[in-house]
Amino acid sequence: MKKWTGYALCGFVAFMLFLVPTGNAGAAGSGGYVGVFGGYTFPDDLEVSGGSAGSGDISLENGWAAGLKVGYIPPQMQYFAVELEYFYTSNDIDSQTIGASNVNGDITSNNFFLNAFLRYPVNWFQPYVGLGIGWSWGETSGSGTGALSRILNQTSNDFAWQFLIGADFMINPQWAIDVGYRYVQCSYGFDNGDGDLDNHMITVGLKYRF
Repeated sequence: MKKWTGYALCGFVAFMLFLVPTGNAGAAGSGGYVGVFGGYTFPDDLEVSGGSAGSGDISLENGWAAGLKVGYIPPQMQYFAVELEYFYTSNDIDSQTIGASNVNGDITSNNFFLNAFLRYPVNWFQPYVGLGIGWSWGETSGSGTGALSRILNQTSNDFAWQFLIGADFMINPQWAIDVGYRYVQCSYGFDNGDGDLDNHMITVGLKYRF
């Protein structure tokens, strides 16, 4: 039920973003920008396979994310933008029994991404769509029993990618509110097994252009 609620929420937000009409205010804007953001995360199950941890799907609770970014919009290509980004995520693993194993704890990640965007830089409503590639440092912690609990108290860093969609709502030519959805995927190679993490996020942030 939690997963379906999350999917419905992100679908509704994406739909509403592209229904908002454009107005007559605001400037297209180019040059550099910085931003901060926070958000609500609703991950799929952590899919564990291989190694001494065996295999199984660990249910993750909804959590939170926070990050910052710096980017650039070329003056001659205002429909395009690139940015460097860092964000942190945290999701709890509520106590649960999976087969003969019991697990309880959390999974966190530190993420660095290079993102590229196509954007519509007209008026006060400026939608965008983007892709990012980067690196994620994941860490599990907690306690449990059985083979699957061996995936806890592990660290790994691996390649990650993300898809982003959203819009900047221009307050004035310098300041904008950024509302978006993103899907982030990473397959961690922990010592005791692999852990595939797919995370969905709704984010709200503030950008300053200079």
